Amino acid sequence: MILISEEKLKLNREYIGKQYNSGPLLVDEDSIRRYALATNEKNSLYTDKGRSAELIAPPIYPVVFIPMLLEQLVEEGEAMGLDILRVVHAEQEMSWKSVIRPGDEIHSSAKIVAMKKLGVHELLELEILCMRQDELVVEMQYRLMLRGKKVSEMKRETATAPEKGKKIAEQTVFVTEDQGVRYAEASGDHNPIHTSDEVARLAGLPRSILQGLCTMAIASQAIVDELLQGDPSRLKAMKVRFSKPVFMAQELTTDVYEAESNEKEKHFVHFETWDSKGVVVLTRGIAEFV
Repeated sequence: MILISEEKLKLNREYIGKQYNSGPLLVDEDSIRRYALATNEKNSLYTDKGRSAELIAPPIYPVVFIPMLLEQLVEEGEAMGLDILRVVHAEQEMSWKSVIRPGDEIHSSAKIVAMKKLGVHELLELEILCMRQDELVVEMQYRLMLRGKKVSEMKRETATAPEKGKKIAEQTVFVTEDQGVRYAEASGDHNPIHTSDEVARLAGLPRSILQGLCTMAIASQAIVDELLQGDPSRLKAMKVRFSKPVFMAQELTTDVYEAESNEKEKHFVHFETWDSKGVVVLTRGIAEFV
């Protein structure tokens, strides 16, 4: 049985401009450590109980604020034309103004800024802001694609990828069989296509798939660990496209390449992530750091 039908999709454009708010959420040491461990982090800045005074959150950690916002959006899903089982995470863009530490109180907002037709699919774009009092800490562009056909019938990505320079870093991380469950508990992303093979098959997938933001967190480690000497405060922006599903119990390898830049104080790199079968699961990756 497959729940995804062939009917044409149309998101309700009246929702463009709608904003959702949540918080404040108090960041604590345990939530930072849980998120770091759920993404297989080895950086002691996120996990070492002996350095609590220096503890900071991993770069992708602010996505823990997203589920509370998405819950409000999903509540309006029927009126909006949003079927959650047909939704996949298409792209994610993040820029960091400051690191997050234990004790921070974070207010978050999500605004629907665009709805676009992409062939038989629909794209929903959210702008997400995370604030510490009046200070902007993290800004995100969160793009969801509402699939118009079964996964097996979706066309492959054909757009030209950015030209890559010399490879300067590589890192491989093993995705465990329970990675989706561990990440769901740490991040709050409990979409059952990530934790249940049965539900994933109902959504047209062969089995459960890893959360895209967990894959992005794994990719960020290659940049922070290999290029930034383990200092996440130097990472200023990342952008990725989630090109293929990631399945559990396999290796993911992130390759990082030089990128041309006219900026004197900013540095840019391209990156992409491959699964064990050589399938590119993250494409068009670009990171900015100082």
